[in-house]
Amino acid sequence: MDEQIDFRWRYQPCKEADIRLMRYIQSNPIRAKSDIILVAIRSFWLPHAIIANSRDKKKIQPLARNCIQSLKRQAQEISELAGLEESYGIYTTHSDSLRDSFTYRSNNSVYDDGGLSNFL
Repeated sequence: MDEQIDFRWRYQPCKEADIRLMRYIQSNPIRAKSDIILVAIRSFWLPHAIIANSRDKKKIQPLARNCIQSLKRQAQEISELAGLEESYGIYTTHSDSLRDSFTYRSNNSVYDDGGLSNFL
């Protein structure tokens, strides 16, 4: 097991979109800031971090599949949130609406990260 590290990040946004994003993350009553940020970061950057230390493709493939599924779920959620009718080739296995999914998460304080937290 890798040793635990202390990672600190300070950010003072200047762009309006970034200010709104940081305010949303900071004031979210459902999830902790770290949870919100880590779901997004893990989905894309975790395979990069793992492959940087190992070139074993068979070891990274299950993780890559989980990350891709997580990214697809995130894209589907964005599509539903924005009311986009086109799926952009995104196929998910759930039939819940965004609102039902959000209610489930808010009641249980859980977000489906596609099992990515299991790799840590």
